[in-house]
Amino acid sequence: SKYAASRFAHEAAPALTRFANSSPMPFVNGIKAAREKIVARTDEDRSDFLRNRGFSKAETARIIDTVLAEEGRKPESIFDFVQGITALARDKPHQDARLDLEGRAKKLLDRAA
Repeated sequence: SKYAASRFAHEAAPALTRFANSSPMPFVNGIKAAREKIVARTDEDRSDFLRNRGFSKAETARIIDTVLAEEGRKPESIFDFVQGITALARDKPHQDARLDLEGRAKKLLDRAA
């Protein structure tokens, strides 16, 4: 419409101001907590951790293999698993599948904080 740009600027300005003035510390603290929370030390722990959170056997293997390939070690912390899940999501050709995996990764990250 004729006034769409003006309306968008008016409605988006408060949200942009809140974002600009917000602190990154809750996000940073969440990442720290996820890195510090070790949830798996053995291959069985790794598999159980993901399987107990609804990941299929195939997804579990791909997530663990992805972390090993990208990080050079097997996942141990919640952060490691989140990294593997989001990396796997990037390879999904369909957006809904990507968003599903990323949402599941976010739940893990949120629980660590």
